[in-house]
Amino acid sequence: MKNELFAAVFLALLLALGAGAISPLDGKIIALDAGHGGAETGAPNVATGVLEKDVNLAVVYALKKKVEDSGTDAKVVFTRTGDETLDSRKSRVDYAIEQCQTLYGRKCDILVSVHHNGNVDPAHDGTMVIYNERQDKPLATALHDALLPLTNKDEGYDNGGYGITVYGHLVSALTEAYYISNDWEAQQYLLGTPFVTPSGYTVLIGDRVNQEAQAEFDAISAYFTNQPPKKGGRK
Repeated sequence: MKNELFAAVFLALLLALGAGAISPLDGKIIALDAGHGGAETGAPNVATGVLEKDVNLAVVYALKKKVEDSGTDAKVVFTRTGDETLDSRKSRVDYAIEQCQTLYGRKCDILVSVHHNGNVDPAHDGTMVIYNERQDKPLATALHDALLPLTNKDEGYDNGGYGITVYGHLVSALTEAYYISNDWEAQQYLLGTPFVTPSGYTVLIGDRVNQEAQAEFDAISAYFTNQPPKKGGRK
């Protein structure tokens, strides 16, 4: 009887500790950039008409939901919420920084720019992550390692400072999880369920989009788990 009572108390204690455990995402501000938008369509899939800009937007909304459903108090800001054509890559980062400052009083902790690659070969696929500064590499590595199983075709890293990763002095990385020019990838997107953004623009969210969003969520969690506490951004 005493052993059973001890076991019950011990289990209750473990559950209480688990419920109060601090997530590595707690208190973090995550900026998500859905690459391209509006007249800037990004890579197309010729066979289906699927456009990169729509897949990018679908993934950031799916990722935002995963953050919200995780039970943490992490915050998410977007560089675009619909099919906007933005003035420049710099303006995208400036807008994210402005949102973080206005809503939460400080800079974003990280920025992840979601893209999907293009190639003239509709069978080509692969995963790549792009970063700019040495301080960005841990985030890029976490994203690369989590996304690679989506294709199992490693196209590595590019640290040439492409896209929005060169602006704003934020810890940032740009993901190319797979090639939307790949016919199979485009077909997976088309299997998704319509999701209407707050601005009234419709994208499709299905298994493939959710797989990518989960991989990005896992990568972001792993990144913060392995980083010392920071107040946000880089000075």
